Amino acid sequence: MPESAHDLHKALGEYLTAHGPAWTDPTILNLTNISSGWESDVYALDLEHGPPTERRREALILRVYPGGDAYQKSGREYGGMRLLRRAAYPVPEVHLLERDASPIGAPFIIMERVPGQPLWPLLFRGPESGRANLLTLFCGLLVQLHTLDWRPFTDGPSATDLTDPQQLIRRETDRWQTVFDQYPAPGFQRSLNWLMERQANVRAAWPGPVHWDFHPNNVLIQPGGSPSVIDWTQIDISDTRFDLAWTLLLIGSVEGEDWRARTLAEYERLLGRPAEDLSFFEVAAGLKRLYSFYISVTVGAEKLGMRPGAEKVM
Repeated sequence: MPESAHDLHKALGEYLTAHGPAWTDPTILNLTNISSGWESDVYALDLEHGPPTERRREALILRVYPGGDAYQKSGREYGGMRLLRRAAYPVPEVHLLERDASPIGAPFIIMERVPGQPLWPLLFRGPESGRANLLTLFCGLLVQLHTLDWRPFTDGPSATDLTDPQQLIRRETDRWQTVFDQYPAPGFQRSLNWLMERQANVRAAWPGPVHWDFHPNNVLIQPGGSPSVIDWTQIDISDTRFDLAWTLLLIGSVEGEDWRARTLAEYERLLGRPAEDLSFFEVAAGLKRLYSFYISVTVGAEKLGMRPGAEKVM
């Protein structure tokens, strides 16, 4: 990464002049770091472009991916968001992915900057009269995601593998076992063994796209009320109950059991059926959360694909 904001501005400006997609004579304005989260550095910028008599200005986001998994993660997010837009799912439009010739020392994406505010404070801190509708909006977005046609999203396991619903659970626990073998931690293997011993008894479900970090702070509400879902670095195809359980864990741990229960009830109402054997997936979510914290603070967050230094945020 460039050492200063000035260096970043200069390097990015030169790159866009040479490589920007249909941006004629681009000029970067108001480049500002707005977030240094667990997985990426996020900058807001305005881009002016076009001939002198027809200059246009676009509000954009620059998302920079540090860490060892940056190449795969940036490509996964860019490709996933393009497919989601094609499926009419509400996400920002992605304009540019650069991984191999990045002028700033790390892969990056440039995408549309959506005006809006995070849903979390609106849902849990806003007027009581509006909370039910906002909860329906939030759960509706999760149900919409989980019921999209999953086949365009798969570039890993074959479609044949994913038509065996039981394979979805085994695939996740096998992935976790690989990480546990690489970074052993006291007590965690016993919990993973508990899951692996019981996974064959979990009622099967069909695959769907999953976000893996779907919570109200990753939903932006625009001035007109329409939503946009962000942060797709982990998009995948899996048993969607893993995704639901993670969402319930995050909401329940911050807002309490009542909100967890309300979220689950609304999700199931909109889905039209219960999320069967959910307790198995909630154990998996808790194990993933605790293990991620433990490895991040003892070995380093970058070992799990997060940005170096994310453990300080934790």
